[in-house]
Amino acid sequence: MQVRGLIFDLGHTLIDLPVDPQGLRPQMLAAALEALRRHGLTIDPAAFTGALERWLERRSGQGSEEWIEHPLTGTFALALAELGFAGLPEAMIREAVRAFLAPQEACWRTFPDTHETLEALQARGYRLALLTNSGDADHSWRLIERFGLRRYFDPIVISAAVGLRKPHPRLFLDISRRWDLPPAAIAVVGDLPEADLRGARLAGMRAIWAVMAHGPRPLPDGLQPDAVIHALRELLHVLGSTRP
Repeated sequence: MQVRGLIFDLGHTLIDLPVDPQGLRPQMLAAALEALRRHGLTIDPAAFTGALERWLERRSGQGSEEWIEHPLTGTFALALAELGFAGLPEAMIREAVRAFLAPQEACWRTFPDTHETLEALQARGYRLALLTNSGDADHSWRLIERFGLRRYFDPIVISAAVGLRKPHPRLFLDISRRWDLPPAAIAVVGDLPEADLRGARLAGMRAIWAVMAHGPRPLPDGLQPDAVIHALRELLHVLGSTRP
């Protein structure tokens, strides 16, 4: 069946992070701690780092196993409660999360061919959706708006806003139903095998592996994409000259 719709991932598929995120971690933690200190909280930096890292690892593992998204605000609240700061105002925690993400957020860039490829796909008549795993919906929306991506996609689905994570097939099938297209007429474009490729397979959709950020690497047994692209513009060749 001919492809008529495309579901895109965001990070490392449409935008790239050309720095080591772990190298930014000390700056991110310091920024979050400073945001909390501005509200009068006196928190030991080592204790804060230890508690937050433990909860981030625990919640990330749970989310990956259960395909449930645990927002960063909840993770921060749990870490702070462990340190004796339970029941903090949500606005204060959101401010700390935004400060935590800011150093990394500033480093994201679009790939050179992102806009030209999306414009070409729109001109050909493809339906385009954006489906991203994210621990903070506001963070994702800031990136989407900053890079002028909103105009290409309908719908835009962010895991932190809906409570589920890729590869949960419901996320993909909800888009299929919204478009009134069969899953076989939809291709998923993303960089993460377990989230994007497996999600596509579970939903009965085609899978296109975007390897611009990380390069090709070994895949889990039985998980093979329908196509591999090394640049977004290669999508136009993969899809061929026919229009949906």
